[in-house]
Amino acid sequence: MDEQNDLTKLTRKGFTLIELIVVIAIIAILAAMLVPDIYGYIERAKNRADASAASTICKAIQVEMAMDSDRIEEFTRNPWVGGTNKDGSKFDPDDHGYVYVDKKEVRVSSYGIAKLLEENGYIDSAGPKPTDDGIHEYKFPKSQCNGLICKSNRSWYRYQININNRGDEVSFTFSANSKSGERHNTSKMSSADNFHDQEASEKFAAMAGGVADDFVSLPNLY
Repeated sequence: MDEQNDLTKLTRKGFTLIELIVVIAIIAILAAMLVPDIYGYIERAKNRADASAASTICKAIQVEMAMDSDRIEEFTRNPWVGGTNKDGSKFDPDDHGYVYVDKKEVRVSSYGIAKLLEENGYIDSAGPKPTDDGIHEYKFPKSQCNGLICKSNRSWYRYQININNRGDEVSFTFSANSKSGERHNTSKMSSADNFHDQEASEKFAAMAGGVADDFVSLPNLY
């Protein structure tokens, strides 16, 4: 009988407070070790998604220009052909077409590019074709975009595809900005109020399979 009571006491024995604290501490340490890795995997997946979208758009534009060389100017020019900084100084812009992508919207430098994004399913609609042949910027809020809004957070939070016609040769370059790395533009090829981030641009370009732009900077929109 006494032996049975002793067995019951042993069976009913639970964790002590100290043992419970030790278990919780071990779980907390493991979580602290794993969470950064998980966030890193998620960020890298978002990086690849952004770079893949940019690469796909570049290929689509290349096909369009190869099919109709008369449209090269439509893809390689932008509305900002000149400007003045806040201090009154002039800047000498590098004229290039673009697809600008951040977390709130997509902006493109011509209707032709907007229509191409629509045809590839990146935006709902390019809207009606303009009645004039001028180059205008077209803006599409997040609600009208499908998969093209910037997904990355730390590596960059916005990026731009640059379609250049420099020296009679069409080329694609990439620009990207991170919150920690962007600096005011010093290239004198765009407004001094714009921001440039060479490190983020190089990382984005490497993943997209292209070249980082040395002097294209992104506007201070917000």
